[in-house]
Amino acid sequence: MGNRFSRRDFLKYSLATNVVIWTSEAIASNLNISSQEMQIFEIAAASASSITIFPQSVSAGDPQPHGITLWTRIISQSEVAQVAFEVASDAAFRQVVLQGLANTNSNCDYTVKIILESTVLQPYTNYYYRFIFNKSVSPIGRFKTLPTNEDQTLDKIRFAYINCHDYINGYYNAYDVLAKENIDFVVFLGDYIYETVNDTTSQRIIRSLTLPSGELVASTLEDYRFLYQTYNSEPKLQKLREKFAFITIWDDHEFANDCFQANAPDQFPFYKPELRQAATQAWAEYTPTSIPIDINNKNFDSLQIYRTFKFGNLLELVLTDERLYRDEPPACDQSVTQQQRYETSQRYLVSDNPQKNETQRTMLGQQQRDWFIQKICNSSCVWKIWGNAVMTMQLKIMSVFATLFLGERTPDLFVNLDQWDGYPAERALLFKTIKEAQVKNFVTITGDLHTFVAGYQKLDFDDQSDQPMGVEFVVGSITASNLAERIALNSFNIPLPPIETVTTLIQASNPHIYYFNSNTHGYNIVELTPEALICTFKVVNDITKIGGRVSTLKVFRVPRDQVLIEDITLG
Repeated sequence: MGNRFSRRDFLKYSLATNVVIWTSEAIASNLNISSQEMQIFEIAAASASSITIFPQSVSAGDPQPHGITLWTRIISQSEVAQVAFEVASDAAFRQVVLQGLANTNSNCDYTVKIILESTVLQPYTNYYYRFIFNKSVSPIGRFKTLPTNEDQTLDKIRFAYINCHDYINGYYNAYDVLAKENIDFVVFLGDYIYETVNDTTSQRIIRSLTLPSGELVASTLEDYRFLYQTYNSEPKLQKLREKFAFITIWDDHEFANDCFQANAPDQFPFYKPELRQAATQAWAEYTPTSIPIDINNKNFDSLQIYRTFKFGNLLELVLTDERLYRDEPPACDQSVTQQQRYETSQRYLVSDNPQKNETQRTMLGQQQRDWFIQKICNSSCVWKIWGNAVMTMQLKIMSVFATLFLGERTPDLFVNLDQWDGYPAERALLFKTIKEAQVKNFVTITGDLHTFVAGYQKLDFDDQSDQPMGVEFVVGSITASNLAERIALNSFNIPLPPIETVTTLIQASNPHIYYFNSNTHGYNIVELTPEALICTFKVVNDITKIGGRVSTLKVFRVPRDQVLIEDITLG
């Protein structure tokens, strides 16, 4: 039956995951597991996969050199259910390397999360896994472990990063092609679910949803769980999750639009600690991550998602949390009320203000900021990539252009103060520290904006002589409304010119932005070698009906040790 865990392994896993995991006949005997219970492993060989028993299929995440987190959810009528798992080196499961059993129950919505760490799993190796429950076997998943340590020399790493797959706004057509890409893993940069349903002010309604509470915005733990169940029942997303391990962070819509700490700015009252905790619990239940959650901690910070992953000597991927620790949004006018400050209209297309530029304002919080700087500045890997939720580059429309399309004299307008433009002092501190430390090959990958962007990071974006210290590649959304669609829906409640004109104005107003496209949807592929980083923008031609064709929009190259974006797109 293959190699097994040690008893020491068993104890560590049981404590780490709050589930019971048994492996090997010796441990089974010590723990009084019956031969009948062990027979569950014999069922898999003769069973077809059951999506009825495993409606959200399977997923893996947070890979390590000798570990992984496996995930599934079952349908069960029992208060406590026992689920088996197997890991093999081949898709036919002829070479099973690990087996075990785990308990789940209604308290975690019958989700199963198994955190594995064992020298049986070899570094930088593909494995296959499946679950068995009630005489049924799950679909087969696959994952790849990380390289063994930062001294290992790698020739190439290839991964995808995605975000913002709003279920009601379109179909996941891009995932059909992404699931066939030759990549090592997938990074998800936030907005895995959207807390609102049937909101016609900023979305098209391609597929409607009804929350268990009957509300239009998630207001209970059951609502959040329902959203994850619905999103993860989408077959195209399931195929992608089955194929590759995910490394995941959140942004705002896993809780509430433009959220900060336990505040939901679009709702009144704003401070919602119980709802923040419900959203956090649902994310922890449904995300294949090894991050522990303190369910007894009723504060908003019961879970820490910022963390780092190393891929030999080639890449260190540093991921941050830009919601739990950030300060409140700045007011565009010091005379506005507290409620007006949080209104969506106060955060988009607004002029500069003194509060925005206060030096103590933070998005990361001091503890996370110190950790981030230490990781980036002390990394020995060739490439240092920041997995970042909201755009770091300045994004504004200069006064001369804003005045033209608004028809009255208007100052420079910042497009979105929910992103790093609302926290410029801390942004400058980060960039100054990284630049002074002479960090090379610093690249940021970003989501949130529903737009494909390539550009340069600077200490002073308004000083054309200031030399950039890093590059940023923003990925478009999978389905969430882009700028072109929001202009068509008049989501900003002010008259805006066509997207082509807006694109021209944005690039003229922001010379550090090398490329800007908010007309389409898709994903990005990053290929790393010791010589260069190549970022490819892939787009899908239609999300309004099932199907669609994926093509290459742009290909950019960053040479090693140079802060330089080269357009190497063919054709």
